[in-house]
Amino acid sequence: MRLPSLRAIQAFDAVARHGNFSRAADELAVTHGAVSRQIRALEQQLCTPLFHRTAKGAALTGDGEVLFQASRAAFAALRGGVADLARRNADRSVTLSLTTSLALKWLVPRLPAFRSRHPEVAVLLDTNDAPADLHEQPVDCALRFGTGGWAGLHETRLTEEELVAVAAPGLMGGASLPLSPRDLMTFPLVHDDYNPGWDRWLEKAGAEPPAGALPGDRYIDSGVLIAAALDGQAVALVRRLLAADDLAAGRLIQVSGVTLPLERSLFFVCRAGDQNRPVVAALRDWLQEGFADFRSRF
Repeated sequence: MRLPSLRAIQAFDAVARHGNFSRAADELAVTHGAVSRQIRALEQQLCTPLFHRTAKGAALTGDGEVLFQASRAAFAALRGGVADLARRNADRSVTLSLTTSLALKWLVPRLPAFRSRHPEVAVLLDTNDAPADLHEQPVDCALRFGTGGWAGLHETRLTEEELVAVAAPGLMGGASLPLSPRDLMTFPLVHDDYNPGWDRWLEKAGAEPPAGALPGDRYIDSGVLIAAALDGQAVALVRRLLAADDLAAGRLIQVSGVTLPLERSLFFVCRAGDQNRPVVAALRDWLQEGFADFRSRF
């Protein structure tokens, strides 16, 4: 026997669940008349009435009850298959939220290694300096700089951080390194707004800050801060993590052994319950390895 159209079965299933043609029409976003025509055509094809029409709605006949049991099972299987497919597709990609500077100065140069290990996983980077709301925004996980304790999130500490004084080799000229605090203050200084500035560094170094205004220009973006240092404009007080590759390549040099540990650390976070999703776990584990290697070198 030729199967009825899926649209007719869908209309029947909706009427059977609601016991009402109008509510079924609302669910399907069609007119009451369209649902009635689908049910009438279905009854004609099956040669049996499926509903008792009443003033209050529609009640299933005996044959209608048999068909409803079959349609309910079929649609449940279909919904399950669609959900399984959605989960399979979701586990082929992962969206990571992080700051632009962290993406450019640390993650992006290392992503080929992740792709080599997990060629089946596509990584989407959501770069934004405002922390993503993982409960509202379509991101799977994030790298956050803070003290932890975010409500509703599973968190993994990746690394502690510290500020270091760096400069382009050309800016130093023939200066003897490491610089003393007094010598360092003869150079232009820059730092960013999100971390302690040169006044705290000088305090850590045991030196008195100069009278009057605190030393150093300020930038909001850490990437711009490092760009200024690379351009030879100033000595920059930067997060070691962001300067690591430039230091390793000799594009920047650390001009003082005095470092300033930060109270905040870098965390990998995801929604509580998502930490065991294969793509999330794969990215987290790879990041943990990368940061363990980073810590071992400094």
